[in-house]
Parts: sequence; C-alpha cells; structure tokens
Amino acid sequence: MKIAVRTKESAYKALEREFESTLVNELIPGILHNFANPLNGIMGRSKLLQRRMNEHFNKIKECCPDFAREIVDEQDKLSTDVISICKESDRFFYLFQDLASKFYVISDNRFERINLKKLIENELRFLEFYLDFKHEIKKTIKLTSDMPWIYGTQSGYSLCFSALLRSSMYRMKKSETKELSIITDCDERNIMVVIQDTGAKMIVNTDSATEGDSLLSCNVDMSSLVCVQLLFKEYNVKSVFEGKTGWNRVTLQIPVNRESST
Repeated sequence: MKIAVRTKESAYKALEREFESTLVNELIPGILHNFANPLNGIMGRSKLLQRRMNEHFNKIKECCPDFAREIVDEQDKLSTDVISICKESDRFFYLFQDLASKFYVISDNRFERINLKKLIENELRFLEFYLDFKHEIKKTIKLTSDMPWIYGTQSGYSLCFSALLRSSMYRMKKSETKELSIITDCDERNIMVVIQDTGAKMIVNTDSATEGDSLLSCNVDMSSLVCVQLLFKEYNVKSVFEGKTGWNRVTLQIPVNRESST
C-alpha cells in the first residue's frame, strides 16, 4: 500500500487507512479464530455444570430428603443461575456464528448455487450489530419459503445486499418514520426482491434507463449503490431504483439459471 505523507494529519490518516486495510482479510479472521476455543470451552463447561448440578441435587434428595427440603430455595437459585449462564453462552455463540459466517461469505469468490433466502436472513442478522438498525428501525420481512437456488458468488451477493440495506439504514437516520420492508416472490425463472424504506429521497437518473434498469446518479452518497448495480449486471440481475418523497424502493429481478455475463 503506497502512502503519500505531507503533514502530520495526512500521516495519521495514512496509517489509519493502512490499519483498516488489514481488518477484513487478516485481523478479523484471527480474532474469530482466537475467540472460538474459549467460547467452545465456556459452552461445554456450562452444559457440564448444569448436568452435574442436577445429578448432585438428585443424590441429596435420595440420601437426605429432609436436608433436600431445607435447601430447596438455594437449589432453585443455583438452577436459575446456571440456566441463565447456559442461555447467555448459547446467545453469544449465535452472535459469534453470525459474525464469523459474514466474514467467511465475503471471502468466498466461487461461482456456485446460492440459497438467497438464507443469505438475506444472514445479512439481516449481521446488521443487528449496527445498533441503529437493531433498535430504531421497524422491519417487515416476508421471504418466500420455497425460493429456488440462484447462481453467482456468495461474496458478490453478500456485499450487494449489505450495501443496499446499509444504504436504507443511513437514509433513514434523520427520518421521523424508520421502516424497512423486504418482500420476495418467485416463479421457475426469476426471484423478485423488493426493498423499501422511508428514508431521504434516493437520487435516480431515469433519462438514460435501459432494459428495465434505472441508473443511479453517481455522487458520493450513491456511489456504493452504483457499484451494486454494476455487480448485479454481472449476474444478469435487473434492478430498478425509485426515489420518492417519503419512500424509496429497490426492485430486483434475479434469474435462477446459471447464466452470467462474464
């Protein structure tokens, strides 16, 4: 990575960018790897503790029923605490799994068949790490249960849907109403995905739209969505972007065959 340094501020920014450039491909995978063993140990030991505690109290009840009745309150408190530890360790595991699967997917560049329903669900779970998305946005999700497979790269589709959903989230930051909906429908040839939000109006250039696509104006705010549109074209995905006062809508028509423009 080339670093051009002229001032103290530019040196700081250059080192900051250099550090950030290692996050996705080097640092995060290492962090996840180092977290995995302690987490597995906590989960395993908490389940073992729960089983041994139950066995211990059952033996007390058999051998000393009078004493068992005296300590029933303490037993209930211990049982509640251990159950809570087990539940929280399971919850931490699922959060860890959501994080790990995201970084695995964005490094998977193989052209293969993809379960789009699962991919969208994974993206939504990952976005729960953004506190605004988790707590402030009302979400309506209606995904077709028998959605057919699509073809492409896991990394490409993951990055595209992540950019679309984060764009909706950022547009809604200053909106009084924060609502996001994702609705899918499908037939044997295509999957339709409609993403709608109540954020600031999306800027769309409809004058040069062709073949069912609406072309986004390439400014700073919309540049990531322009990249999404270009990448989707590699998979022959037709995309329509609509920006109105009070709502924005992205409609995707995704083919279920193996065709690619590459």
